[in-house]
Amino acid sequence: MTDQSAPLPEFLRPLFWEVDFDQLRVRGHERYIIERVLEYGDDQAIRWLYHTFGPYAIADVVRRSRKISRNTATLWALVLGIPREQVQCLSKRYRLTPGIF
Repeated sequence: MTDQSAPLPEFLRPLFWEVDFDQLRVRGHERYIIERVLEYGDDQAIRWLYHTFGPYAIADVVRRSRKISRNTATLWALVLGIPREQVQCLSKRYRLTPGIF
């Protein structure tokens, strides 16, 4: 398992363009990191994500996140075997919320 107080691997830097990457740590930023890697990560980033967090933590974020896109949520629900009705951003209520795309 990855040292949760260590900096993130350098290959992830392009995924976190709007924050101070050098200040990011796994502990305390778990959900944000998982969302961002699921949304924008490549194969190497996804492998790191699985190794660092495991499928249960990733599935929990897919179920509860309102920040990942519908396409990302659909893909990862299929990959992780999560029923669509358990994925918050795929729910009818979420889709009908004004101002959310």
